[in-house]
Amino acid sequence: MKGLASFLLALALLATGLPRTADAHPHVWIDTHATLRFDAGKLVALDVVWVFDDFFSSMMIEDFAAKGGKDFTPEGHGELESQVMLPMEEFGFFTHVTADGTALKIEKIVNFKASIEDGRVIFAFRALLPQAVDPRVTALSVGLYDESYYVELLLDEWDPFRLAGDAVPACAIDMTEDMSRPLYYGAFFPRVATLRCTGS
Repeated sequence: MKGLASFLLALALLATGLPRTADAHPHVWIDTHATLRFDAGKLVALDVVWVFDDFFSSMMIEDFAAKGGKDFTPEGHGELESQVMLPMEEFGFFTHVTADGTALKIEKIVNFKASIEDGRVIFAFRALLPQAVDPRVTALSVGLYDESYYVELLLDEWDPFRLAGDAVPACAIDMTEDMSRPLYYGAFFPRVATLRCTGS
């Protein structure tokens, strides 16, 4: 629990807005992708998957998994949600959506599930948008990153953003670096998906 508690404490300190130091470089790595979920042609949520690095996975497995480390106990799963996942609300669950240049902060998630596969911990959850967005009439962009750069989210190389749901529009997805949001003193810029949609 000591390593996990230290991680959560570091995130809490970052949330206070204290000056960052060179130690803010990534300490946790997450492989990630998301499915953009549509309802009646409008984006309403993102189904996000995080696959944690071996080291941080091992800490969570040690603290929360059943004997043998193959799965989480019901109690451990609940503690992961309450102690690790839900505090991420402060950071919008590392999920960033903008509509016509205005940020739509993610404040609620549902369907959280933690699992273990090949020794790595996987979090899956649905991030709910505060309002539905029609990408056919709205400039929409989506990114998965930690603005503090304490955690590095590594987008799936081949298919980082997928589309699913009801009346999904015909969309082209352009992956670009968002030069307006520098990370780690401008050394890096997050890759975001910009949607260009024309119809259902």
